[in-house]
Amino acid sequence: MSTRALLEQLADEGLVDRAALDAATPLGQRTRDALAGLTGEGLRLQQAGASVSVWLGALLLAIFLVQMDITEVVPLGLALGAAGLGLAAVLARGSATLLELQLRWIATIGGQVLILASLGEVIGDDESLCVATLLLQALTVWLVRDLAIGVVSVLVGAGALLVLAAEVRVEAFGHGLLALFFGACICALWVLQAPLTARLGRLWQPLAYALPLAVWAPITIGSGGRHDGGDADALPMFLGAWAADAMLLSAGWAALSTWLIVQAGRERPELRGGAQRAAYAGIWLTALLGLDTPGLSAGLTLLLLGQLRASLNLRLLGLTAIGSFLFFWYYEHGSTLLNKSIVAVSHGALFLLLAGLLRRTADRPREGRARPLAARIGDLRWLSLALGLGLAIPGYVVVQKEQVLASGETVLLRLAPVDPRSLMQGDYMELRYALVRELHDVESMAPRGVLIVTRDLDGVAQFVRVDDGRPLAPGELRLRYHKRGSEVSLGAETFLFPEGEGRTLEAARYGELALAEAGDSVLVGLRDEDRRPLGTRLHDR
Repeated sequence: MSTRALLEQLADEGLVDRAALDAATPLGQRTRDALAGLTGEGLRLQQAGASVSVWLGALLLAIFLVQMDITEVVPLGLALGAAGLGLAAVLARGSATLLELQLRWIATIGGQVLILASLGEVIGDDESLCVATLLLQALTVWLVRDLAIGVVSVLVGAGALLVLAAEVRVEAFGHGLLALFFGACICALWVLQAPLTARLGRLWQPLAYALPLAVWAPITIGSGGRHDGGDADALPMFLGAWAADAMLLSAGWAALSTWLIVQAGRERPELRGGAQRAAYAGIWLTALLGLDTPGLSAGLTLLLLGQLRASLNLRLLGLTAIGSFLFFWYYEHGSTLLNKSIVAVSHGALFLLLAGLLRRTADRPREGRARPLAARIGDLRWLSLALGLGLAIPGYVVVQKEQVLASGETVLLRLAPVDPRSLMQGDYMELRYALVRELHDVESMAPRGVLIVTRDLDGVAQFVRVDDGRPLAPGELRLRYHKRGSEVSLGAETFLFPEGEGRTLEAARYGELALAEAGDSVLVGLRDEDRRPLGTRLHDR
């Protein structure tokens, strides 16, 4: 919508003086100058910002009423809450002016908070309150004919369902089944859009747009909870009690993806044949290799659904979900890195296969997009340059580190106490050195410089001074540092270790460094309280 069209709509609703649309009037000239360079999207963004402030105001008003102990008189609180929802339902049946949109949100948020707070006074357990929240969200979706309010109500209801599952101690498999149920509902809503829209009416949109967002919570909870108390080195794909449950869930997501491929073949005959059969094989093979990754299978289902219904939002949601799941999945310890690599490669191969399949549906002629040979050669030159830099820079760093390892002195640095819960992150450790705590007047230190240290009889570094240019005394060594704000780094604060050695390295008390003459250092390994090496050494010297 253009800026003028939006202003005309506001003028029809009586929110803008029509003189502002006439450039011949002084008001029209000022309006034109004020809106110079501002698009309709910009105006809608400002409107959304104003609406958010109203929503927050409504929430604060409801909280104020709760704090005033109005909800302690349960009938009064319920009556006020019901009046708020009733007002929202009446406003939703009228014209969608900006004022009425904001009043809908005020009435809905205020009404829900008052009703739930009042029910909390008489309901003694959390399970019953979660059920009441579910029923209240369903009532809100039915009464208030507003898409945004409906979507939020569905999401709040899904959240209440998850809290209820936690209260009744639903296990990982239960969360997986809940996610699969959400996924089946999503596919049904979009694949059977025409008949379900006729049957559900205005309820179709809130469900169709909210459930793809809600499905990720039970997936994440289920995939993270099943490893609690288990063997982190086991292969969940093939071993343990989880294997049968995982097989059922993985088969469920594969069945949904298969349904989408079948539907695609019905709607687009050009997809039938060998490409369709290859997609079936890829889906089920990935399901077998990815029993431990329900998030990837769910993301694939959303990608297929988005392509089938030409929905950019569903495709973006699927891609975002896959990326987010991969990020969290990488840092969980329930699967080995080998298992993760197999699953990632298999899913990547499947996505490439499906991409090639879906490209067959494009009717755009390729001849019109052909590029001159010189332009393509130019692209290759830039690609070669990028590849060369990508290899040269790490190569230079490797050569520099190898020189330090070959000629450096061995120095031990005492590790400062660190909370063990924040020490272990994935397959690396964040190290802190006690020597840094001995530095005084850090604020006056240069951002980059050199510390002068000596070694005691056990080879442990002792701080002497910040380098001031004086010649080194016998036994003194240089150690470079970098300062960011008030934090001093010695350049060896991150220790990467092989998978499965986390518990062994919890006994680390010293960091072993190779220290070059100029002060450059490389972390070689960790040692315990008796200065014995721990775990696998990063470098042999």
